[in-house]
Amino acid sequence: MSDVTVYPSKLSGRLTPPASKSHAHRLMIISAVSGHPLTILGDLNGDDIAATARCLSAIGTGVETGRGYIKITPNAFHDGDMDAGESGSTLRMMLPVIPTLGITARIDGRGRLPERPIGDIIEALRNAGAYVSDDKLPLKIGGEYAARRFVVFEPKSSQHISGMLIALAKIGGGRIDIFGELPSKGYVDMTVEALSEYGVTITADSEGYTVESGFTKFPDRILCEGDWSGAAALAAAAAVSGDVTIDGLKYPSAQPDSVIVKLLADIGAKTEVSKDGCMCSLRVQAADSIGLGFNADGAPDIVPVLAAVLAFSKGESSIYGVERLKIKESDRIASVVNALNATGAVADYDGKRIRIFGGKGKIRGGTVNANGDHRIAMMGAVLATGAEAPVTISGADCVKKSYPGFFERLAELGGKIEWKK
Repeated sequence: MSDVTVYPSKLSGRLTPPASKSHAHRLMIISAVSGHPLTILGDLNGDDIAATARCLSAIGTGVETGRGYIKITPNAFHDGDMDAGESGSTLRMMLPVIPTLGITARIDGRGRLPERPIGDIIEALRNAGAYVSDDKLPLKIGGEYAARRFVVFEPKSSQHISGMLIALAKIGGGRIDIFGELPSKGYVDMTVEALSEYGVTITADSEGYTVESGFTKFPDRILCEGDWSGAAALAAAAAVSGDVTIDGLKYPSAQPDSVIVKLLADIGAKTEVSKDGCMCSLRVQAADSIGLGFNADGAPDIVPVLAAVLAFSKGESSIYGVERLKIKESDRIASVVNALNATGAVADYDGKRIRIFGGKGKIRGGTVNANGDHRIAMMGAVLATGAEAPVTISGADCVKKSYPGFFERLAELGGKIEWKK
């Protein structure tokens, strides 16, 4: 574990974030089960992408990683031991797919992943005919589906719905019935878009999704979108203190964290999106900001960096729909509130919302414990940018989960960074 101290600074310049790990997970798994090789173009790195590559390799898929690409080469699937690391996306998307491959796989994970809830996934898969050995990790999964239909009650995540869509595309179509509200629907929209590249038609209605067909198109290469989650952290830092342009983004985008554009504009930051070839660029300039109310159920990953910006705003802010943050890489509700209070802000959680009392406390600097959570480490850097004194982030190297070069990019924009072993 390494700590980093980030000093107050005014950021300026432009950069390109890494490729979206959310988009990459989907393209890697879809191409593996489609039977057709795919080259995915982009700056594809991070522990979570490596976890998906590792799991696919363990059951026979060829994975070649090079500078600016990953090539997926489908081969005959075989039984294997899969290590999902700390990647919830990898685990939840792979589980529904495995019974369509004619194999049995053992899956395990690390960190908090074995504690994160998958009971609703397992119940749905068993009811559809799959064999699942246990109710939590490690477990074995195999068998085959008795019918082309999944029934999901009160889903805790959208990721396994994405896995079910891919599984149904593999077996030629079918139906997902969902009883209860689907969280983070934007990530399912990403899966629908990715499957459309393979000619899969999916119809959504108020009760679920119908997959109309299997794979009918087979692209040879796809450009992976720029990562809005990583871009959001840098945009938040610019909104606090800077003038930064972020290139290589798709906008509008199904990635839920693209909502950062609207949120920063709503609180008073200067934002401008311009077309840049087939992609877009986002320019963010700091300005006096005000508080807001935001329901984060559709974009939970954005809460830490948004909360950091709101700490500098005038007036009270409330972030609702945060209950699922308790089961992320850390208890992210506690981690966010603790980070704010540790650096001089005034914030609490009243059981329903995170409240941030802008103007009641000065961001004086201090120490933020990342708690092994990449989003909290980035939040600490946003707080440091506009603080009165440096912020030390304990365990900051956890950013490698999604954005290994985050602090280096911050330094390129003028941030002063000191690593401590």
